[in-house]
Amino acid sequence: MELKYNSIFLKGENQGKEKENKRWLIKIISYGLKQNLSIEEIASFAEISVEEVEQYIKENCLN
Repeated sequence: MELKYNSIFLKGENQGKEKENKRWLIKIISYGLKQNLSIEEIASFAEISVEEVEQYIKENCLN
């Protein structure tokens, strides 16, 4: 029974970390756009691909 609750806890913890990571990526991308950085520069700072930056921009109306 305890193993089941540990599994549920760890799943929730991982989901929280993913949300926090996405929130930080959105902040980095938003700040980079405000500073007129290129998408390539933003991708480099955020350590994600150019395609991912473009996807975040589109999904979160950051343009």
